[in-house]
Amino acid sequence: MTKDGNNNRGAAESGVQRFYDGANILVTGATGFVGKALVEKLLRSCPGIETIFLLIRTKKGMSPKERLKELLDNGVFDRVRDSGALSKVVAIAGDVMDPGLGISEADKARLCSQVTIVFHSAATVKFNEKLQDAVKLNTMGTQSVIELCKDMAKLQAVVHVSTAYSNANRVHVDEKVYPPPASPIGVVECVKHLSPDLVEHLGEAIIAKDHPNTYTVTKAMAEALVSEEAENLPISIVRPSIVTGAWQEPFPGWVDNISGITGIMMEIGRGTIRSIICNEKYLVDIIPVDIVVDTLIVAAWQTANCRKNSVTVYNCTSGSLNPIYWHQLGKLTLKHSKTTPSKYLQWYPGFSFTTNRGLHNFKHLLQHELPAFLVDLLLRLKGSKPM
Repeated sequence: MTKDGNNNRGAAESGVQRFYDGANILVTGATGFVGKALVEKLLRSCPGIETIFLLIRTKKGMSPKERLKELLDNGVFDRVRDSGALSKVVAIAGDVMDPGLGISEADKARLCSQVTIVFHSAATVKFNEKLQDAVKLNTMGTQSVIELCKDMAKLQAVVHVSTAYSNANRVHVDEKVYPPPASPIGVVECVKHLSPDLVEHLGEAIIAKDHPNTYTVTKAMAEALVSEEAENLPISIVRPSIVTGAWQEPFPGWVDNISGITGIMMEIGRGTIRSIICNEKYLVDIIPVDIVVDTLIVAAWQTANCRKNSVTVYNCTSGSLNPIYWHQLGKLTLKHSKTTPSKYLQWYPGFSFTTNRGLHNFKHLLQHELPAFLVDLLLRLKGSKPM
């Protein structure tokens, strides 16, 4: 691999690249932020790959094949478009929330006879997701992937993408799997057999113990399932913190969504966020998407080459090694939003952090809700659709 990330088959390959020669890879969650970057990096940096299977569900009337085409038309794949590498990507119709991943018998037979490496990245990252849906996707989905992997004759490595916040109740998190907040199998059975209302009450009871939301709870339970299967599968866990835009690859600053911290920074730049309730002295643990992707790729290689009877965990975080605090992030965002203004600017950028909820509520009413109400009122008076 050359310095700029392009490949030259005449140049010396690394051990990691050689590991991927002839590999058939299954990726779940490939239409997501991390998934897109992972597929692009594999195609660009590991040209010896045979096939990359992507588990894709039907969505908004689009078939898996149509969604695959839409995915590969994304600009993130421009660097590999002329190499012919995109022909290696194959859509497998299925849904992580369905029993057996919703895969046909023919596709299952193909995957089980060919796949050598699995990256399980599919998840719901909504913090306010109902427990029933979060369990189906994050916990039961992981369970279904594990069951499929058990039937793969040539399997060398499975990498489960978790989160650094799966143990949000702990001050210090080592690279190991901790006891889950509830029995994964027990919660799964409850989701299968109880009414949605009862499941939500169960979720409230679990979260009330020591977790902030259904996302961290279900990811913790998924880790427990992975750990239980470590004796039977070559499997590892990668825990990214808050995944942000690319540091270098596929190109600096690349991001494909405006959720989470990216959305906060964007709205600060647009001038629409004026107050944030937060202790600005706290660490904000962010990690560029390309660092996460590189960790996943190397984790698979390491898992295959250093097989052991317990799961290996990799915390993919900036932490104390390269810390950034909320006040620093705020200053940087304001600085760059003024030197390089957004074309969607609504108001001159300016905001402040506060830990005083009463003060924040007052600012929210005065600087967020009131301007939004006035803008909508003007639009209605003009006969336009409100924002």
